[in-house]
Amino acid sequence: MNNIIKFYIFFYPNQNLSRTLIKTTFVPLILAGIFILAGCGKKDAIVTVPNPRPVNAIELSEINPVKPLLLTGSVMSWKEQDISFEVSGRVEWIVEMGTNLEGRWEEDSIVHIPGDVMARIDKRHNQIRLKAARAEQERAEAEYVRKKQAWDKKAISEVDFIRATADRDSSEAQFEQADYDLDRCTLHAPFPGEVSEVYIEAGGYAQKGNAVLHLVMMDPIKVDISVSAKTAEGLKIRDNIRLFLPGDDNPIIGSVYEKSTVADPETRTFRVSIITRNRQHIGNLPPGDPLLIYPRITDYIHLQQLKMGVADSPFFVEENRSLHSDGGNYYVWGDPDHRYGDDIDPDKPLITLRKFAVIPGEYRMNLQGLYLMRELENIGELTPGTLIAMDVPADLKDGEQVLVARSQWRMRPGQLVRVLLGETAPEPGLYLPMNSIKPVNDKTGEIFVAVDGKAKKIKVKILSNVGELYRVEALDPGDANLVTTGSRVITDHIHFLQHDEPIRVIKITELKP
Repeated sequence: MNNIIKFYIFFYPNQNLSRTLIKTTFVPLILAGIFILAGCGKKDAIVTVPNPRPVNAIELSEINPVKPLLLTGSVMSWKEQDISFEVSGRVEWIVEMGTNLEGRWEEDSIVHIPGDVMARIDKRHNQIRLKAARAEQERAEAEYVRKKQAWDKKAISEVDFIRATADRDSSEAQFEQADYDLDRCTLHAPFPGEVSEVYIEAGGYAQKGNAVLHLVMMDPIKVDISVSAKTAEGLKIRDNIRLFLPGDDNPIIGSVYEKSTVADPETRTFRVSIITRNRQHIGNLPPGDPLLIYPRITDYIHLQQLKMGVADSPFFVEENRSLHSDGGNYYVWGDPDHRYGDDIDPDKPLITLRKFAVIPGEYRMNLQGLYLMRELENIGELTPGTLIAMDVPADLKDGEQVLVARSQWRMRPGQLVRVLLGETAPEPGLYLPMNSIKPVNDKTGEIFVAVDGKAKKIKVKILSNVGELYRVEALDPGDANLVTTGSRVITDHIHFLQHDEPIRVIKITELKP
């Protein structure tokens, strides 16, 4: 090497040339040698760690898939009618709004079931008409007999005999009409139902044919829904339908009653009517409530004076429903703990009744025929404003508790209910969309659950489906703790994921029905 250097120095004596030679020849050679020597050494291993796969997940929760399948239906009366008198007259008495009535069954002029009375009008005018019609009938009958005898003897003309016969028949018809009108002074309920409106009060004049009240049949009752043409086509008469009342997950079974022939021109939907039985319950108490074992009353009044603020004004109670007699002694049932203005606990409507001796007077006051108020000359130990019970059970004992609650219908016209079409209701449980399940066969599949940054593959049973949602549970009981409420099920890349593959959940959604 030294000889080579000397050769170059000798061959290129110029100093500048020597520097150029070193830069262009020796330096590259030296660097190349260093790199060659370095490449012959042992290499260090480089380890690469794959990034976790970003995924989306659903947080499992038990849901009731019935809710998204429910339609909104409107409760309607199956039958309702404005009721009127067939005769005119002054109203003596008419039922209160909200009263439930039994219907009358009359066929071919034969009354099988009399039914409840809804209203009455003054009969005196019709009784007078009936009396006059009877007298006219008797006169016409006697005249007919006389003319018939004369006709048999050829003593009168045929025209006179025909006229006598017509008078007799006409008088008989007038008598029958007067008798019919007298019977129609009492108005009976034509079918069972509840009085929803009263258009006239006692003392008013009812015109023939003008409605005096509105009667609504409450049991059975119907629910109307609007559906598409395809849905209506799939529904058959008498198909079972499930109805859900607000706040109650227990269904009421109904059936398809009728379907509209023509679609609504605005919505292009068809009306389907569902008929079902309607039942009454006691107050707001569900069947089987422990409070239902107590004796029950439905109404009460408070002890008040006829004229408020007048010291010597007498006190009154309802004679037929509140005033009781035990031999020659009179008494009422009262609750001194509940006075006028005090509310009864709606969650526990119980009151304690005690027997109070009273002395009634002779003065009575009729309130529209609905309440007969009787004066009390002596109220005994009662204090003004005390609650006075009405329609108390006959076997009640002094100091016994009673339940204060009225019967009311579960469904009422105008109420909105939820309607589920189909024979069976889907069960609540853990539901997943199909895109989060990797099918194995018709009954089983695989899902991936995010656990501690890894994707755990779990086999599940596919139990049933509601639309695009499938109810699942762990196939292996040992994996049940991974397929439960709160588990995070991966919804994307499931066909490429591997068991225990690192993942990073970037978005968690809650499955809502």
